[in-house]
Amino acid sequence: MLPDSLQNVLEEPCAPSRVRAIVLDDDPISRSLQARLLALLGHEALTPVHPDEAIRLALADAADLMLLDIGMPDRDGFDVLRALRGREAAFGRAPLPVIAVTGYASAQDRLRCLMAGFFEHLSKPVQAATLGAAIERCVPLRARAGAASDAQRLAATAHRLRRVRPDDAAFAPTVLETFALNCTQLLEAMQRAVAREAAAELAHAAVGLRASAEFMGASGLAGLADTVHRAAAEGRIEKAATAIPAVTDELHAVLAVLLPPPQQAPRR
Repeated sequence: MLPDSLQNVLEEPCAPSRVRAIVLDDDPISRSLQARLLALLGHEALTPVHPDEAIRLALADAADLMLLDIGMPDRDGFDVLRALRGREAAFGRAPLPVIAVTGYASAQDRLRCLMAGFFEHLSKPVQAATLGAAIERCVPLRARAGAASDAQRLAATAHRLRRVRPDDAAFAPTVLETFALNCTQLLEAMQRAVAREAAAELAHAAVGLRASAEFMGASGLAGLADTVHRAAAEGRIEKAATAIPAVTDELHAVLAVLLPPPQQAPRR
């Protein structure tokens, strides 16, 4: 069971009106098919050939979502998504819903895509019904993102986790608890490294915390961890140490949003 703070952020999505979708696929036949399916569903397709152009269109608010091929030869879909999310975070923008389109259809492939930050996973050949349902689930998340607060990004991540294994009620809470444990251990490693003035260890732990925070959508925590990493990489232990309390407070805040409060013993 997810905490009320997350349940309140997310509501059941409603069907979107006409949307404009970026279709990025190195195979012209697949790209054309997806564009035709979108048209049949009453939507509009933009079909850039180069990933950089697709990212530019996304950042220019030219589209409501993106269909992104995973298996492109020069730059795979995971790399394109990382680049897009990095630019969005730098400008404080809401994340554009990105749907992974791939020939790999196993549960493991779906999990990998959702954990990487894709909103949905579709296997090739794409069917109109599954594409339409995915759009209905994704586009309202974009509309509700608004100012793209960390709480909303955390909620979107938790929402994706619930869809990975909808029949396993324990899966999403287990992943969130693992995230909490991992981040807590990394913070403790950072504190020990500061005490020993071990800059390399501090930088390594900070990178790990930053990656975990980025994965979960906690941009504030990721930014603080990056500050520690850059200071440690420059050998400025004292500067890194001054940021540790802020990292601690931010992590506690993130965990308070993600995790349910501990159950209290009943009063007698």
